[in-house]
Amino acid sequence: MRTLNRNASLAIGAALLMGACASSPLREPAGELPTAAPVALDDYLQVLQTVNIAVGGQSLPFLFDTAGGATLLTPTVADAIGCEPFGRVTGFRHDGNRIDMPRCSPVDLHLGSVPLRAEAGVFDLMALLPQGAPKLGGMVSLQTLGARPWTLDLSSRTLTLETPTSLKQRTANMREIQVRPSTQGGGAGFDLFMKIDAPEGDLWLEIDSGNAAGLILSPHALVQLGIEKPEGGDATVPVTLQISGFGTYSAPAIVKDTIYDGLLDARFLKAHRLSVDPATGKAWLQSTTAP
Repeated sequence: MRTLNRNASLAIGAALLMGACASSPLREPAGELPTAAPVALDDYLQVLQTVNIAVGGQSLPFLFDTAGGATLLTPTVADAIGCEPFGRVTGFRHDGNRIDMPRCSPVDLHLGSVPLRAEAGVFDLMALLPQGAPKLGGMVSLQTLGARPWTLDLSSRTLTLETPTSLKQRTANMREIQVRPSTQGGGAGFDLFMKIDAPEGDLWLEIDSGNAAGLILSPHALVQLGIEKPEGGDATVPVTLQISGFGTYSAPAIVKDTIYDGLLDARFLKAHRLSVDPATGKAWLQSTTAP
């Protein structure tokens, strides 16, 4: 099977899509789970992750992307569940390119044993993938999870939907960091940004599990870090980021002009365990080498 190169994986995974539903995920309270619910993440084309989603009486792999911003159904799945697409929502990729799509009325999904409900955009993901790629039912993101607290551990390929008790236990030895949400699609989408302390003004980097290309920083972010922009269109530069409330993280950064300060990537998330409570806006981080 053909795998994705850097540019293809970035085009699909690094802030590929945007919030595409019509009701804010944070306004709908989630029923409390009896226990924490771990969900396995599976590799997809060696660079992305999928989760199994039950929808319309069938179980299908969906892309999982923390920077996807939306819940998406392929046209095939939308048709199978009787969705009649309507309207239009508009959002932007990290490179500023605009994307439009119709949407469905609220759709009932199950992520493992956990019921979820979200309005979904209708988008042909398969058209962006290499020929012969395994079929997908769509994409889920942080928007899909709504107000439920969660922990992402890419090193163990696990997304855990937490209870208040399990979240408290999980984060007892973690360090609290600062994150903030971003919305698109008329205020309905949901992406998350992490605060980075910098000498010339704080940075906010998008948390992007679908970014397999590497840490990305905009040229203006290098200025804020006090780093000279390297020559060359595909240049990279070594950086050390000061994660506010946590500590340092060092990695080569791809210099690319984006509508954000930059994007964190799958490598970062494999090195760190991240817990977030969207209802309170609190987040915690821990090295995955820690117990």
